[in-house]
Formats: sequence, C-alpha cells, structure tokens
Amino acid sequence: MLYLLKKKINRKLKEFRENYQHVRFYNETEEVLFLSLKRNTKVRTYLNLIFRLQQQYQQPIVIEFSLFRYFVLVKWFKELDFIYFSKPFQKPKIYRLFSHQKNSDFRVNFNYKKVYSTDEYVKEAVPYIMHPRNYLIPEPSLLEKKVGIVMSGNFEAKIYDSDVITKNFQLLNRWQIYSEIIKHKAVVTITGTEFKEQLEASVYKGSFVVMKWQQGAIPSEEWRHYLSSAKFLFCAPGMTMPMCHNVIEAMSIGVVPIINYQNWLNPSLIDGKNALLYNSEESIHQVIDRAIQMNDSEYLALQKNVISYYESYYKNYDFEANRFQPLILLNEDSKDLV
Repeated sequence: MLYLLKKKINRKLKEFRENYQHVRFYNETEEVLFLSLKRNTKVRTYLNLIFRLQQQYQQPIVIEFSLFRYFVLVKWFKELDFIYFSKPFQKPKIYRLFSHQKNSDFRVNFNYKKVYSTDEYVKEAVPYIMHPRNYLIPEPSLLEKKVGIVMSGNFEAKIYDSDVITKNFQLLNRWQIYSEIIKHKAVVTITGTEFKEQLEASVYKGSFVVMKWQQGAIPSEEWRHYLSSAKFLFCAPGMTMPMCHNVIEAMSIGVVPIINYQNWLNPSLIDGKNALLYNSEESIHQVIDRAIQMNDSEYLALQKNVISYYESYYKNYDFEANRFQPLILLNEDSKDLV
C-alpha cells in the first residue's frame, strides 16, 4: 500500500505543476450549480457528479474552494471549461446547491450500500459514469462482432491480490479471477496493439482475449470502438471497491458484461437477461464456456436487453425529479462503502 500511496502522491504533484495555471475562480453574476462536499470526497466522485450535471444543466458548475480540493482537482480545469472554484470566503448566486446540509436542493450522502444491498432500483442514486475521457470525445463507431470475450486491465498481484474485496464484500478479487481465467483453453493473451492489428482477420471469434495494460493498452480514446468488436466483456472488481468504469462502457455499446458484482449496478443485473454472472472460481470456467458456446439468437436477445438497460438507467439522470430528496453518490472511501 505504501508503494501505491507514493505513486499517487507523485502523480498528483506532477498534475499540479502541469495544470495549476488553468484553474479558474468564478467571478460572474449568473446563478450556478454549487458543490459543497466533504473533504474525503474522491476525485472520481466529483467527476461522476460533474459529468451527470453537465448532461442536464446549462449553468456553470462551481466547487467550494479549499487548498486540498485545489490540489486534487487541478488537472480537470484544463479538460473541463465549465467548472470553477468559488473565490475564497465567498459564495456565488446559487441555482442549485449540492451539499450534505439539510437546506440543500440536493442533500448528498455516500450511502451506496443502499444500492448494493438490494436488487431493486434506488432512484436517488446518481448512476456511475464511464471513464471521464468518454464524455469528452465523440461517440465511437461500432464494429462487427469478431471476438468472443475480452478482458483488459491491470492484473498486478501487488495491487489486486489483497483481502480488501474478499473481506469487505465477500467477492473474489481481481487477482484470484485473473489467475483462474488464464487456465482456460480459450484464453489468448495479447497486447492492445496486437489486438488492433489482428482484429480484421477474425481469428478471435471463439476466443477469450486477455490484454494486460502493463504490456500495452488500447488508448482510452479508442477503447470503446475496439471493445465493440467483442460479444462479452469479462468484468472483475477494482482495488478498493467492486465497481469499475468498464462495465458501463461495455453496456453503452451493446457488449454484454460477465460479472460477479451485479448488485453494484442499479438495479442489479440479472443472469441470462442482461448479463452473465459468476461467483466462484469453479463458475468462472462454466461462464466462459457458456458465453463462447452461446448461439446467435440467444446472444442477440441478451444484447438487446443490455442496450435497453443502459438507456434506461445509465445514459442520463434526471436531477430535477429528485430535488429536495437525498442524493446518493458512490465515493471510493472504505468507510463510505462498507
């Protein structure tokens, strides 16, 4: 964990040096969407809320200033020209207030356990987003299905072979899943570059393609375009929480998720309807065989349901329909997750 902390601090220092000149303080008279959130609010949580707000509202988004927020969010001021900090000790005119206080338009809490503890739809939970880069580029062109299953990511044991996921959420962790997957006869391990170069040859139709980021990842700007060539995406939990961006990315382009944390989606994904599920090392091999052997008509029905699910629950979120109600955000802090 010390290795990861040092790596994170060095990355943040680099981001600060490269981007501090892009930070803006709000100095206009227009009413704004004002975000006043707790100090332990993670960058991903801010981005989740910011991108969802930007889908619905035209008002500037102003974040309450603090030195800590300045440091951790600095990178995104270069990318997002519609966000600002408030001037220190000043508040702008507020159109909608997002905070933890009772008098807010939207009273924010981090009780995501309410979502993963039920199969039902929790209307006050803001849907998780794809990787932020996907909201800054045009929609990808989709490819013909030429790959059975894809799995792509970081699978380093020193990061993912821990008891955080197994202990807190009673799920197999990413390293356990990866270690079992690579035993399957259908698995082909290649780089992102090799995947792109060999895709047109249609050599992976009955294969499970595993791409390790350490060996060369497909750039995030191209990821969904190339992912769309797969029928299935094999999803594994993150480091501190199960939810990852890639399950949302997959569903957005009609790729069916194979997943073991279905309850973290809102509402829960259903086996054989809008996902394929696994829950043990033994079931990993069974679900791989099931996916590869699935006939076209069964797959097309599954894919249709996945697209419908994404359109209904993850494409947008109607904040105004939930005004003056609690608003749940997924915050990747252990004390907010368990």
